[in-house]
Amino acid sequence: MDPELNIDKHLERDPGLDQARRASVMAHSVVIKLKEMGLPDELDEQLSQVCTDLGDLWSAQNSLAEQFRAFLKADDDWGEIGDTLVDMSSTIDHIAWHMKGIREPLVEITQYAYEQAED
Repeated sequence: MDPELNIDKHLERDPGLDQARRASVMAHSVVIKLKEMGLPDELDEQLSQVCTDLGDLWSAQNSLAEQFRAFLKADDDWGEIGDTLVDMSSTIDHIAWHMKGIREPLVEITQYAYEQAED
């Protein structure tokens, strides 16, 4: 069986996989952009962290926006509201975790960018 078809069938059953796939594409786009601009291999560890965190932050903000819309559209059912707030809290915790991890490597790549801009 064609692997693409197998993935597509799985995506139909698990839409979360589609979101993860999109986050991966975004992360890879960061790598391609910076490597094509000449980011040196010495910053590969920082790049790995930054691209992963940015991809996940992009994905999480999409999830948070969807959860917020669901919250506003929810019936006046406290159980449903509670479930939506728990989902939002979990997403916010996920965002906070990535925000902590991205700071140092992002600063290092930013410093490199400004050094290159001065040349």
